[in-house]
Amino acid sequence: MTTTAYDHWSDTYELFEGAMAEDTWRLGIGAELAKLAAPGPVRILDLGAGTGMGSRVLAGLVPQGEVTSLDRSAAMLEHGGIPPELRVVGDMARFTVAPDSFDFVVSGFDALNYLTPADLAECLGNAAAALRPGGHLIFDYSSRKVLQEDWRNLEHEETREGVRLHRTHRWDPVLARSRSVLSLYGADGLRWRETHLQYVVDPFTMEELGRTAGLRTVRVRDIDGDGFTPGHTTHLYLLRKDEQGAPATGERA
Repeated sequence: MTTTAYDHWSDTYELFEGAMAEDTWRLGIGAELAKLAAPGPVRILDLGAGTGMGSRVLAGLVPQGEVTSLDRSAAMLEHGGIPPELRVVGDMARFTVAPDSFDFVVSGFDALNYLTPADLAECLGNAAAALRPGGHLIFDYSSRKVLQEDWRNLEHEETREGVRLHRTHRWDPVLARSRSVLSLYGADGLRWRETHLQYVVDPFTMEELGRTAGLRTVRVRDIDGDGFTPGHTTHLYLLRKDEQGAPATGERA
């Protein structure tokens, strides 16, 4: 089996990221879905689902929802216990599903930051195709402040349950991306090391990409509030597919 990014990370991901990921899902996507989901069954596609943290959070907030989890790492989906019939191994930029088949497409815990701007545009187009007319795309997204300023030259280390995770984050101004290196150590030394790349676009560019894909920006807010602060760490985006499936106008609700 081919190893992909996050395969090594799968068995310790929730140990180090679980609590923060759950809070992010509840404050952002979960809160929006709880307000938007109509009574009765709703179909939800989770992009970059990882170990299925999102589906577990949404099960409590939107019990009528059926979540299909898509991730490029089969190991992450397997480790999370995602049922085979609700599991899709695929690239979140270049995925294909039945058109007009989901009420919501979601992506949590900054998964879309791992896409280059070109791949992000492709992802939004495929998300729009997957949504029924009037459906919504909801995702949280790390701001430029986090990647370019807070993580410009950052090192962090923590130990849990006998394993030590060391992280380094470096902002590359030439390639306009953040390069993160994760190294896990046990009593026997280095167990694995993975490199992850993250990118960021500003809200205006995101709106343009969404409009081109046929998605109208309804709201952008801080993850933990109703307002929008450019320098906040994380923003929540809510986009809506045009009822006729035609390119959206860009008007705000």
